[in-house]
Order: sequence, then structure tokens, then C-alpha cells
Amino acid sequence: MLSAEVKKLKVTELRARLKERGLEAKGLKAELVVRLISAIEAGHEPIRSGGEGKDVCEETSPKTQEHPISEQYEQVTTVNTSLKVYNHQSTQTEPRQLCSCASPRANAGESLLQQTNSLPEHPVTLTTVASETAVSGRLTPEALAQDQLNCRLSDESERVESIPEEGRLSEKRGRDYYEFKEDIYYKRAKMPQLAPEPGGEEDIDLEDVRLDPYNCDLHFEVDSEGSNGQPLLWEKFPLIWSGCRMSHGFYYGKVGFEVKFTKRLPAAASDVSVDPDLHVLRVGWSVDNTSLQLGEVEMSYGFDGRGRKVTGGKEEAFGELFTEGDIIGCYAFISETGEATLSFQKNGRSLGVAFQLDSSVLKREALYPHVLCKNCSVSVNLHPHAPWHPSPEGFHTLSTLPPGQRTRASFPAASKSQCEVLMMVGLPGSGKTHWAQAHVLQNPRKRYTVLSTNSILSCMREAAGADHRELRLQQATQCVSHLLTIAAGKRRNYILDQTNIYPSAQRHKMLCFHGYQRKAVVVFPPDELWKRRLALREEDEGMALQEMCLLKAKVSFTLPEVGEHLEQVVFVELGSDEALKLLTQYKEGARSLLPALPKRGEQKRRHCGWRGRPFGCHNHNTLQRAHAWTPSVSGQPYGCRSDPQRYRKYYRPCYGQWSLIEQSSSGAQYGWGGF
Repeated sequence: MLSAEVKKLKVTELRARLKERGLEAKGLKAELVVRLISAIEAGHEPIRSGGEGKDVCEETSPKTQEHPISEQYEQVTTVNTSLKVYNHQSTQTEPRQLCSCASPRANAGESLLQQTNSLPEHPVTLTTVASETAVSGRLTPEALAQDQLNCRLSDESERVESIPEEGRLSEKRGRDYYEFKEDIYYKRAKMPQLAPEPGGEEDIDLEDVRLDPYNCDLHFEVDSEGSNGQPLLWEKFPLIWSGCRMSHGFYYGKVGFEVKFTKRLPAAASDVSVDPDLHVLRVGWSVDNTSLQLGEVEMSYGFDGRGRKVTGGKEEAFGELFTEGDIIGCYAFISETGEATLSFQKNGRSLGVAFQLDSSVLKREALYPHVLCKNCSVSVNLHPHAPWHPSPEGFHTLSTLPPGQRTRASFPAASKSQCEVLMMVGLPGSGKTHWAQAHVLQNPRKRYTVLSTNSILSCMREAAGADHRELRLQQATQCVSHLLTIAAGKRRNYILDQTNIYPSAQRHKMLCFHGYQRKAVVVFPPDELWKRRLALREEDEGMALQEMCLLKAKVSFTLPEVGEHLEQVVFVELGSDEALKLLTQYKEGARSLLPALPKRGEQKRRHCGWRGRPFGCHNHNTLQRAHAWTPSVSGQPYGCRSDPQRYRKYYRPCYGQWSLIEQSSSGAQYGWGGF
């Protein structure tokens, strides 16, 4: 059976065919499709038996539909023994750094460019509830009422799950879906606490040549000496490439540095179609203020362990493979007129010249040594006069160059009070990413770090022809949530580029950055302009936002207010009054289109507890199940089951017995369900 034919099957048909082969039949359609295709390719034939029809009937019976939400995110297990177990304990989280609004065709977004020269286009100081919030440390009554309404929306979402497949807009999930899935966990918080003082970064000697902890990805870890580094989140997110530059660069002369592929990190194995290269080191040179993904942009030149040279995102065969234990020498010669020659060595043996650059390419920019790691650790030789292998004649290390030939990259602010955090707020497709990218370009000295699903997706790559977008989206959104807490301990300027429509999510994220200059940037365009931008985004991404999702987003959206977690709220398009008026219209229209919400008192109790399950009678074996990492959408679990410690501080102390299954089931009542 062809993969195209499998994708056309209905959910019930997919489950029936999986049961015929003795495979797990739970999960979303995307999971079932991948599982069935894998089984067909592996040669698993249907098991013909008299009970075949019975299985199908059981799968489509009303009993199965009694609690679809608690089941649809349950971790699945595959029979493919070639995959290792992947124990994922990640948490939450927008690949490309541009949204549809930044497309050249997006003329509707041009007005945003004119508003990014300075933040306060419509500066607003909303103090109506600030004093109450600051004193009580709780959400305002208006915000609490909004959150309670959001929670009730989940009851309706269960009925959305029962809608026939033909009636749904699409089975694919975009980045907004996964961002909302992460933010709903903040909505369940009881008494958020102020984040502890972030552990200060070690002050380093500005003259030391070393791996730069300020000029690296948040998910890259540098040791105290600055000679060793590795990805920080390799256990939880093995798809991510993490990069780091060295602290100094040079303008002209002959300079070289040596890098050792120290160790392969034991990251979880995966399907080759998802992750063809599990352990890769890329080394080379780049100019400052370019992407930390070495070789993926212009003026960035790398050579990696697959025997390829990379620049501008284009790869060519070069040299030979290298792996754990190998030492790569990187040598750059920049003449006084600006021409450059980049060559490499492997274990002291020359591999030849990889790049020859004209003077018009670098434009008198300094070149910085650069490393990019994927599930591997790296060491850099910092000794000025003790090379691991002999260097070509005339080449020197950066530390031996006179000060006039080298330059120091930017260093962090003296304290976090000098750093700022901009939290983007707006509906999907409103132009948040476009505004954020324009603001970064117009303020290069602030060196903003953009935390978004897109920025993490740009750190992932997949095999040519593969399509695992939903898996990458899920990992990216979860990674952003991890990075929020890490970012609070780094003295940098940040832009949180997500929807951030829940007041609880706004509060929790900003509390992490206590002590920073915290501002909310609300992008709320007029209705017609927003619709045009949304249509352009859907066209660019090839994925339409489901109408039910959009209705729920409108109902749940709450404009941020100044309080203990925000010092300023800025509206960059419509002013606060106009935005509030239009949002009220959106809410009224969305409520009239959404199905009626059931009253909690009218929920039917069964003889053995809620949802047909007796109190305390939970299948604890589910938590003991060994999960295999598969290229499916829900390859890793969400919520408390994925990482109980992540949500520990979000709940009041409970001295009774606590069941993960019960928490997960109740969590579905407060989620977006069929969204």
C-alpha cells in the first residue's frame, strides 16, 4: 500500500489496520499514519483471526469516546526494535526567523516597519488594577474570571473531538496549536511565586581568548575555563544544533585554531528519516552579528564531520569525514586588501583550501572562530604556544596577535537591571514576528535574543524530502519553555515572540525575569488588515488555522496590564482603547459561534465515578510503559506525565495521595482539547 493511500484512510480504518497487525491503535491521525507506514515497510502482515471485526467495533464504540482527550496525548509504543527508548522529560514553547508578515508579498505589514524606530508608539500605563495586583500577588478578579471562562471552554472541546473527520478543516497542527498547548499549563497555576535571583554569570577577563558564553546559543554550555563546550539540552532535544563563537576575532593576518571532537553524547537514537546525522561537529569562521548556526547564512563558513563545507545554507563535498577523537585545524588568511583564504587540517594533515573570498565579501569585517555541535562535546586549544599538531608556516593563534589586529566581541551588561525583556502579545498572524525582527535589525547594539518557536526550528534540520514538521514543532515549543528559565540567568536582552494571550502565561513568563526591564508589546491591527495578514501567513506556511482554534483564541485573549510583572505596556498599532473595543467585538462574536458550554452541575455522574472510571481505579501501569521515540507527532508526552517536577511549583501543597493519571485526566478538562 502506498503512503498516499494510507494518508487517505480515515482514523477508524487506520486503527483497524493497526489492530490487524497487533500494533498500538491509540493516538492522533498523524501518529497512526506514520505507524502504519512503518509497519508496512517493515513487512508486518495482518494477523487474520475471527476476532478481527470485534476489535474494530470496540475501537469505534462510544466507550472509547468517553475520554478522548486524556488518551490522545498518551505516549505510544512502537514494535520497531531498531529504535532505542527515548525517555523524554521536556516541558514547553515559534524555524525560520520570518513569519508570513515578513514575506515580500506581505504589503499589508509595511505599516509595522514605520513604527519600530522606538517602542512607545502608543505608550500606555494601565494602573487601574496595578496596586491591587502588586499587593495581593494574585491575578486580578477580571483576569481570574477570564481564566475560569477559558477553563470552561475545554468542556466544549470534548464534543469537537467527536466531529467526523470529514468535517474538520485539517489534521495538521501549526505552531500556534503547540504554543497554546504549552501555555495552558500556566493557566492552571494557583499561586505563582517570584522567580529567585538568577545565578550571575561569572565575570571573565575581557582580554582572555576563549569560547564566549555571551556569544553563544542559550542551549550551548561553556565551562568555566572557556576551552570546552557542548549542547545544554541534548538529552531532551537531540534534534537541535548549538553554536558558539570565540570571544575574539581578527581583521587581517594569518590566524588558526584547533578543535577536538571530544565525545559523542549518548543522545536517543531515532528514525533515520527524522534525524539522519545524530552526532555532528561543524567548525569554521563567521562574522559577528550573524546567526550562530554556522554555515547557514552568508558570511559564515564551516566544515563538518560529514565531509562537507557549508556557507549560505549550501553544502558541497569537501575533505573527508571526521568523528570522535579527531582534531581539526582551521586556518584563515586575510590580506591587507581584504581577500581571504580558509583552509582546514585533520589530525595535522592538510585537507586543502575550502573557501576563497573576494575583498567585497567580508567588507572589512572581522572573522571569529566558530563551532557548531549536535550531540557532541568539543574542546578548543587555547594554549598560545603549544599546538596539538604543527600549524602551517606563518600562522599564529589569536592570543599571540597584537591588539591592533584583533577585536573583542560585545560583552554582557553589568547587571540585569540594564537588560530588557519585550513580550510580544497578539492573535496569530497579527504581525508579532515581523515587528520583532524589524526591531532587532534597527537596534543591533542591543543584540536581542529572540525566544520563539521559529528561532528554535532554525536550529533543527532534517533529511531532504522528509516531512516531520509536527514533530519538530512540538520539540521547538517545549524547548522554548525550557529556555525561558535559562534565559533569566543570562544578562541579555530578550524578545519573547509568542502569542501570549493568557494572562496567567503573561504573568508566569515575566515573573521569571524579575529585576529586568519588562515590557509588553501588543500588536493589534485593524480587523481587515489582520485578516489579510492571516491569509498571507496561511498561504506562506501552507497550513490554515482552524476556525475553532481562532474562535477560542479570541475568547481567551486578555490584554496585558501594568503590574508587578510588567513596567510598561506598548500598543504599536491600534491604541489601547481601540484595541479593547475591537477585542470585545471579537469575544462577543466568537462566543455566539462557539457551542454552548455545559454547566458543571449538570455533568452526569456514573456509578463508579466521573467518566466511567471508579475513584482511585487508575491504570498505573501506563506510567511504567517503556516509550519508544518515534517520528510521530506525539512522540513525547505533554503535561505532568512528561515531567512532573516542571509543574510541581504550580500547585498548592497537597497532603493526600496524588495520582499522575488523575492529574492528566483533569488537565484535559482545562486544555484546548480538540483545538
